[in-house]
Amino acid sequence: MKRNSLSVLLAVAVAAIVSAGTALAATQVEDSARAARPKLDLNNDGAIDRAEAAASPRLAAKFDQLDVNKDGKLDRSERPHRDGKGRGHGGGMGGLIDADADADGDGRISKTEAASMPWLAKSFDQVDGNRDGYVVRSELRSYHEKLRPQREAERAKQAEARFAAADLNHDGKLSKLEVSENMPRLSKGFAFMDEDRDGYLTRDDLKHSPRH
Repeated sequence: MKRNSLSVLLAVAVAAIVSAGTALAATQVEDSARAARPKLDLNNDGAIDRAEAAASPRLAAKFDQLDVNKDGKLDRSERPHRDGKGRGHGGGMGGLIDADADADGDGRISKTEAASMPWLAKSFDQVDGNRDGYVVRSELRSYHEKLRPQREAERAKQAEARFAAADLNHDGKLSKLEVSENMPRLSKGFAFMDEDRDGYLTRDDLKHSPRH
């Protein structure tokens, strides 16, 4: 009996050690992954501006798409989360807002619930098309479609401003040197975009390039 009891105790002890080791390893992996991810909100203001987003290529590439209110920065409600649910991409409202905002689960967002999403709280009355005090998926889609021309115009204006700033000699085209100094993100793709191989990028060449 004593031998059996000792065996049981040894087995329990070994299991505990293995479990602790596994938990420690998992924690270390998680800590390492977290350490490998750069901190984006450098000024700790709770939002990520375009310059800060540049440290994360994937986030930078989707910046304009995620910046729903077009204020030039991503607040918590606009940033994707690593659990796959993503604020601003919740399934409950057709991928336009965080489903968690619908606190009572009635399939609509009240003005009180919208307070957790700054961009929606600010535009609530404009989004609430039927003025019933709630926002539903169809109203969100309608609102964003209504703003599409304005967003595209703003993007075109920003693109033109960046092009003009990079075009140091004002000849209407960008040399590889001008791109490397003023649009470094496009440097690696210069040759790919320069289809006519003339050594320059024009506005037309950049129309279908990544955000620059």
